[in-house]
Amino acid sequence: MRLTNRLCAQHIGWHFKKHWLVQGKRVPRETGAAAELLRLAVPVRTPDDLLKPKVERRMLDFIGTGQRPIAEANAYSNSGSAACHSYDDNSLLIGGLAQAQVLTNTIEVKTYPPKIEEAIANQKLPNGIDRNIRNAILSAHVLDAEQVKLPKIKLIERPAFNLPRSYGISHERINRLLVNKILYEIEKLAGHSLTVRRKLLDNASFRTSLCKDSDQIGFAINANKLVCSNRAIDEVKLKFNGILPDLYPMKCTISIPKKHVVDSGNFYPFRTEATCSHPHTVFSFFDTNLVNTHGSEVTTSQFHARTMLKAFVVAVARAKHLHGPSADGDLLKPIVVQSVQTDGRTFHFGVFQLNTLNISSQNTLKNYWFHRESYELFSKCGQEAGRPHLENYNGDIFRILNAFYCSS
Repeated sequence: MRLTNRLCAQHIGWHFKKHWLVQGKRVPRETGAAAELLRLAVPVRTPDDLLKPKVERRMLDFIGTGQRPIAEANAYSNSGSAACHSYDDNSLLIGGLAQAQVLTNTIEVKTYPPKIEEAIANQKLPNGIDRNIRNAILSAHVLDAEQVKLPKIKLIERPAFNLPRSYGISHERINRLLVNKILYEIEKLAGHSLTVRRKLLDNASFRTSLCKDSDQIGFAINANKLVCSNRAIDEVKLKFNGILPDLYPMKCTISIPKKHVVDSGNFYPFRTEATCSHPHTVFSFFDTNLVNTHGSEVTTSQFHARTMLKAFVVAVARAKHLHGPSADGDLLKPIVVQSVQTDGRTFHFGVFQLNTLNISSQNTLKNYWFHRESYELFSKCGQEAGRPHLENYNGDIFRILNAFYCSS
């Protein structure tokens, strides 16, 4: 019978629902095909075997059955690698700059090299440069569109209290945007004749090792921004005399843990014949979440030590790249590397001159570290009444960076 609206109204659809329900449960008749296939040794499988395969479930017992991690002392017991002190980006010297001086056999000079001091004092900048740097600061700290979950904030008085997670611009992006915009303004002032002799590289890795009074020390760092040049920076020919700090009873390798390092060779990210292979300036971003091994906040001296060691590792890696990985004596031509460290607000500048690879305490020839105190780029940067706000901008930082970039 043809299905019409009147017929559906009479039966109210109940008959048709039951009819389809009965027809759906119809049992197929046995035709003898399966028996014939089995007689011929042909496997017979149902559709459910293909569409819903059975998965063997593994029983898990979480109490005491997990594989225990191999102890670090035994991880390389069979590989023949010896444990050595390992310094990386997450390491902090508990003794600060004094420990870094003893570790690297370096004399501290609390001023910049004469050429840089003269360049800072005599440079003339356009009137609108400060406005551009202010806009760069606001663009990096306030106006960028990135919104990510920021690290947790802990209260010292209430360490177990969980504060609501905040969203904003990540620390890595703030630093990278700020440094890139400042370098862009510097390159506009320098002109094509100078910028063609500079190359920029992001996230350059350096690895090297040295022996300090029978202690093997491995260094592995990452330069967040590296400025390379087609010629090396001229050495400071002045002689400086000084006495290394006394760390007694502390040893210079304290707070540098021992680790098994499989590859402790020298690594420099450029070939020797490359045009712009000379290290010029190292930019490093300081992670505000980095703390000491005992949980206390990072001091100013530890902040300065980190700036110096970045330049030291790059200079040593370059020296061994030129003279061979086994070089460990005095250098005929010192290697000069500039270092800048920032956390987005505080800037620390320094110049390291590597005179010798022999950092033992008996060596009379010392390395030089030229630096000043840290500079604050601003005192407050944020939004007030829905508008970007910047207080106490310090223009000296751009002038020092400009002098560093133009030095040769």
